[in-house]
Amino acid sequence: QMTAADIGAALDIERDVYGDTPWDRFVFLSELQKVRSRLYVVAVNMAGRVVGFVGTSFRGAEAHITNLAVASDYQHHGLGKTLLEAMIGVARAHNDTRMTLEVRTDNTNAQQLYRSLGFRDGHIKRNYYASTHQDALDMRLELSPARAEMENGKA
Repeated sequence: QMTAADIGAALDIERDVYGDTPWDRFVFLSELQKVRSRLYVVAVNMAGRVVGFVGTSFRGAEAHITNLAVASDYQHHGLGKTLLEAMIGVARAHNDTRMTLEVRTDNTNAQQLYRSLGFRDGHIKRNYYASTHQDALDMRLELSPARAEMENGKA
């Protein structure tokens, strides 16, 4: 589980991956204090270096991925998928029925990963990312088995 001591590493990963830090130290601290509705998990390599993290907000029957990033030298090895699968498992254990997230419209690698896990495209959120004015694609995953089958045309 992420602690305040991990925030510096998370910010470094964001700078590495995004070229900026969409969140600052204060936002991470604020999120970590919401222990009843948020969960942040870090991935640490054998040397003890934080190499990825994922955060999720739980409200009602919906889980929302707030942040997911993997250090560039650890990408394309399944770590992002593992982090996301862990959060999907937590959401299912909480009996959540849906998981949502936003992803930059130009981040096709991440979109492919999300689709491979069953996420479906939603609508475009124009100028979603304040610092860059980039658009985001809203994506959702139905977690209840019956609903997921209906969405996939199997019911």
